[in-house]
Amino acid sequence: MRLKLDRAFTLIELLVVIAIIAILAAILFPVFAQAKKSAKQTQCVMHTKQVALALIMYSDEHDSNWAPVANATYTGPGYVPQHPWIGYDNRNGGGFGQFYGDMTMPATRPPAPGKIDPYLKSHDVKACPERPGGWQLAVAYNYWHNCVPEISCDISSPYWNRNPKARFQEYGPGAKLMDNRKGFVETRGVADGEIEEPSYTIATWEHGVWAPVCTFLLQYDWFDAPPPDPQNILKTHFQFLHRDGAVLAWCDGHTKRIAFGQLKRPMFSVRKDIYQ
Repeated sequence: MRLKLDRAFTLIELLVVIAIIAILAAILFPVFAQAKKSAKQTQCVMHTKQVALALIMYSDEHDSNWAPVANATYTGPGYVPQHPWIGYDNRNGGGFGQFYGDMTMPATRPPAPGKIDPYLKSHDVKACPERPGGWQLAVAYNYWHNCVPEISCDISSPYWNRNPKARFQEYGPGAKLMDNRKGFVETRGVADGEIEEPSYTIATWEHGVWAPVCTFLLQYDWFDAPPPDPQNILKTHFQFLHRDGAVLAWCDGHTKRIAFGQLKRPMFSVRKDIYQ
């Protein structure tokens, strides 16, 4: 006798199968999404590493001097007079706060030549793939800067009242002797030997404002931990791409992903003796 095995699913069996599929999808889809995000973050770390190495190679070929944030070096006909540390279309939106162009807006013309561009493999490695669509870049050079009062001075910090040695002496590797008398920023890069602790001095990090520079934490009174931020404005500015941290590059070339709460004031300054 031959058994007859072909029969249709009952409604209950079909519903059970659908329920199992739905449960598996609910479990696996977030896992897949997280894996995709982790892959992009890994790529972001690799891009940041390339930027750090480009800065170091620039120094190696310029008498051990780091690339300035910006200066008035001539870059060719049709370009604005400001030569940025990294290339982007700085003619796409006029002037913003003494910097030309808006890197959060799409490019309308070819990128202006950046000082470190010859040391980068491509324009694509300049920013994290997680950046919002249409943004050219999402990176900042450490723009903590000193300013000579008799020349120009646009910064102040209540922290300097507690530590007068730090007044006008906190600056990043590309922002020594800032001058804005021409209506836009010019700086000078430091010599390698001036960076007292390269592995503890931030060079670049992820960033979400129109210019590829950042000095947003200099103006507050803080040292061992970031200043109070009840509305998470500062934290959001720092972690705008990755909610639980941002990728930083240090002056010795290594990259590290840290949370906002792990920042310490001396990380941003080339000089460390002013904190002793």
